[in-house]
Amino acid sequence: DLQSNCLIVRFPGIFNCLSWAPWNGGEASASGVANVQVGLNGSSSSATLAEDFGLLFKAHSLIPEETIGLMTAANVSAFTDCFLHSSGAWVHVFVTVGLSNARSVLDDADVELGYQCRSSGTVNVVVTTNALPTIAGRIEAIHIASSAKTAACRDSGASSRKSNRPADLSGTDCLVVGASGEIKEDHCGLHTVLGEMMGRAVYASVSQGIAEYRRS
Repeated sequence: DLQSNCLIVRFPGIFNCLSWAPWNGGEASASGVANVQVGLNGSSSSATLAEDFGLLFKAHSLIPEETIGLMTAANVSAFTDCFLHSSGAWVHVFVTVGLSNARSVLDDADVELGYQCRSSGTVNVVVTTNALPTIAGRIEAIHIASSAKTAACRDSGASSRKSNRPADLSGTDCLVVGASGEIKEDHCGLHTVLGEMMGRAVYASVSQGIAEYRRS
């Protein structure tokens, strides 16, 4: 659901989510994810994060307690997605890509402890599935999705804007896993079909997103 400066991923029901999102991060029950595009360097017209998301939720009739909120300076209209399914299980991934603050995990920090780094990049990944009924499975899904994202960054030849090392991610990435648990499959390691679908969907979406970013 692409709106003005906002990509809204609506779940087919209430999903159990795990993320480090700025709004409703951690464990949360949600009906969707709102990925809002803000100004360069994270700037917005509102004084607080609550104001930013409050205005967004009101404009799009979203319930704050049921929505995971993400922020990015990347162009959300250039989002990419990939849907894969097998034997009743499915994975649907949504990605927005900005690489202006691409980083290697070996780079020096940009800010001191206690200070928030506000930068204009961000690779936001939303992974949805009808499997993973427990938090253990969703934790493993974050691991698989993060690995696939890094593989896509590496294979694209992206470089850190700080050190010119091969980039692993951006400095402000976020990842959301949302699961209905309808399919009682809780393992998504790389030996499993669910892990294969998750890895391939994230890799394909991030790779396509990087290509779109470079064309813009």
